[in-house]
Amino acid sequence: MSIRTKNETADWAIGEKLVESLSLSGGRLLPEQISHNADKFSNNFIDSSSIRDCWAAEEIFDVNGVQSVLYRDFAWRRRRSVKSIGSVVHTFRNLRGQVVPGSISLRASYSDEVDWMVVFRRWCEIFEPQLGMLHLFTAPELHPDNLNDSFQIGSFNSALSPEVPNIGWSMFYGDDFSREVDDERIKSMGFSVESLMGGRLVTVTKEIGDIVADFSLFDRRRAELKRLFRNGFFLVDC
Repeated sequence: MSIRTKNETADWAIGEKLVESLSLSGGRLLPEQISHNADKFSNNFIDSSSIRDCWAAEEIFDVNGVQSVLYRDFAWRRRRSVKSIGSVVHTFRNLRGQVVPGSISLRASYSDEVDWMVVFRRWCEIFEPQLGMLHLFTAPELHPDNLNDSFQIGSFNSALSPEVPNIGWSMFYGDDFSREVDDERIKSMGFSVESLMGGRLVTVTKEIGDIVADFSLFDRRRAELKRLFRNGFFLVDC
């Protein structure tokens, strides 16, 4: 699950809502450990108050006499079922005054005991993304050559000029991207399109588990959905 947003993320109210979203589905996604570094965890998660001091800690940088404020990343992980790791890279302004979008991601072992769409929809409500993706990667898409491509890591390529590499099981198109969604045309072909937070939530099949049950069917429907967007909108057209 991956989100890219231009909205401010540093306010603790956003952090509280993120923790609340992870408590859905019986708390199976709640953190066990938290950190500023996704490669090193030392602090235990107790409740949302244990995150507050770790959320958006400020760092001030001085470059040629010009000060700028950045916010330290936030990361969490869970080792028990459902095993997962997530991170928040906060939105900030660079030295040119440009808004550099924040990114929020969660990688987790798949479990049908988690309602992934409920969590994803909640993230879209919290962060009002430019782009968002919820996808289940299985063997056909886990070739070593694709290990670090933008689709698999959910990076949407450039921070300032994001692109859509491919279609995940459910995609959120916000900002200018929502203009690319022809609601009626897509609905007429049996796909789900939901208006949400000024954007569009478009889903390939009824259940995310369909990717496991019948990947070839999912892939065929994904290809059909792609043809309902303009040529060149996705980096992977086939």
